Amino acid sequence: MTEQNQPILNSKNYPQQPRKTVGLAISGGFIRASAAIGVIEVLEENGIPIDMVSGCSSGSAVAGAYCVGTMPQLKKRLIEGNRRDYWNVIFEPAVPKQGLLKGERNRKFFEEFVGEKEFKDVQKKLVLTGTDLVSMKEVNIAEGKIGQAIQACTSVPGLFVPVKKDGQVLVDGGNFNMIPSKILYQNGMDYAIAIYNSRSPTVARFFSNFTRQKQSKELENKQLKDDDDLNIFQLVWRGIQLSLFQVKNFYHHAYPYNILIHPRIGSVKRWHTNSVTYCIEQGRKATLEALPQIKKDLGYDS
Repeated sequence: MTEQNQPILNSKNYPQQPRKTVGLAISGGFIRASAAIGVIEVLEENGIPIDMVSGCSSGSAVAGAYCVGTMPQLKKRLIEGNRRDYWNVIFEPAVPKQGLLKGERNRKFFEEFVGEKEFKDVQKKLVLTGTDLVSMKEVNIAEGKIGQAIQACTSVPGLFVPVKKDGQVLVDGGNFNMIPSKILYQNGMDYAIAIYNSRSPTVARFFSNFTRQKQSKELENKQLKDDDDLNIFQLVWRGIQLSLFQVKNFYHHAYPYNILIHPRIGSVKRWHTNSVTYCIEQGRKATLEALPQIKKDLGYDS
């Protein structure tokens, strides 16, 4: 009998129904994504099993490290890093054909924690979400090297050179899947825990979206025949279009989940690299608040 099918035992050790399978969806937010570390710590400390993990944008780095088993090392690295360390990882100028920065150092940084491991090498099912700027559609990555996938999922269009793979031009997946929870249900998970580390768009940006609803249908048809057609200006423009047309996807209520964990880190800006400890603490706090409901939903004694 597999772990996920082990029956839940009540106080008298009478077997009850098999436990629900649990998926964890981690949103992006650059440095704010570190709050997910605190969330996972509390879930593990309280015996909440996680069968599948999905990650978007910077949340993909936490998801990857967790599934590989190196999240403590990632936590230590992020806490001890200063702004210069982050700058050295990010700043790698490229010939500005498809991006200002190469992104190779980014991949090597992620590989400190995931190495050369592939998705098939990890015990927990892992899926990372990106965007293909050729088809202008979301992409779920579940094959190949995890380090390269994280690089793709954290590549801001125009800033970083995108990752090319199988005719796709892969960049940050936040426009379609800020909280990649739908893929959890599609893979058979019974219960989805969503971590929302991002900030909602401004009111002005939200209302401006209404004037673009008709145009968004046209965007779906703006596919290219060849990824070489995209230069840096086109990459930036297509990224902007996606961001504007898909603004509804920046709100957590646009996604399915059983419970939402929303750490109170709205005051933390993306570049506040000295706020990692605070973000992790807020992640822990938000999870402790949600824990009674999670245990109740899963049939565990509180």
